Amino acid sequence: MKFFFLILLAFFYQPTVSQQLITVGAKKPLIKTISDTLELPALLLANETVQITTVVSEKIKKIHFKEGSFVKKNQTLIEFVDEQEQAIKRQILAELNEAELNFKRADKLFSKGNISQTILDNRKMLKEKLEARLDEIDATINDLKISAPFAGITSIRNFSEGSLIKPGDIITTIYDITKLKIQAKVPEIFINKISTKTNFFLTNSIDENFRANGVVSIIDPLIDDETRTFKIIGLINNKDLRLKPGLMVSLKFNFEKRESFFVRENAVFNQDNISYLYLVDNKNEIKKIKVKVGSRKDGFIEILKGLNSLDLVVYEGINKIKVGSKVIIQ
Repeated sequence: MKFFFLILLAFFYQPTVSQQLITVGAKKPLIKTISDTLELPALLLANETVQITTVVSEKIKKIHFKEGSFVKKNQTLIEFVDEQEQAIKRQILAELNEAELNFKRADKLFSKGNISQTILDNRKMLKEKLEARLDEIDATINDLKISAPFAGITSIRNFSEGSLIKPGDIITTIYDITKLKIQAKVPEIFINKISTKTNFFLTNSIDENFRANGVVSIIDPLIDDETRTFKIIGLINNKDLRLKPGLMVSLKFNFEKRESFFVRENAVFNQDNISYLYLVDNKNEIKKIKVKVGSRKDGFIEILKGLNSLDLVVYEGINKIKVGSKVIIQ
């Protein structure tokens, strides 16, 4: 009779799901010290650019630069034909020399009372008039020379010696590339991490050994509505002229180090585009929490929000459990 009762008890007693113990793998999150990085494509631009033009209509007498060569600040680039102006200057200088001698003689005679004040004033007026004419012709001759406004590299020239140039004609372009500007578009989520004076480094895919450091100098205050990015301009030294404007490079930021939680990638699951984790509570029951994820590396995923250091995160057996399941950790 007793044996029959035990058989009946075994037949009618079936443990519920919540009473079954499911074996899972669970661990506390890893705490890693990481440094956020951001890598972007960027365009190199000349620090300064100027088109060399003229304000006169004249023939080119002499070209003092080679295409693609380095020129110094204030170096003469172009001389225009100025024979007529030089002849006028020589005539004025001769007349001025005579006027200065006449004024000195008149000044001595006036001091002795041999001539009137009127004669002395006339001699002085003539000298000053010739000095003014000399300044004018010097300015005209100076307009017939073009100098480099800053040190830089010349581009291809569009005219040769003997060519007739008109006002506005572009003779060449000068680029200051001893420093280069770097232009990039940064996703808006990094707007609070980048400021003027933020350091960066750049690499060039053409030269794997190349690396240069720079600093952000300008941040555009507007965010592009379509791309949700903002523009930045940085500066780097390029004294060896190794880099050229127009080159595409990679711009990289290393932000401040911080501690963050990491769990195995297979521990995170998504429902309706929301990330979740299963945790084992102090009663060995399963609960589900919503989390915000970050970077992924080496099979682990960063948890930015929603997790504590003592939480037991389920990483194995996820497909066998649900909220409220009783588990045993292997």
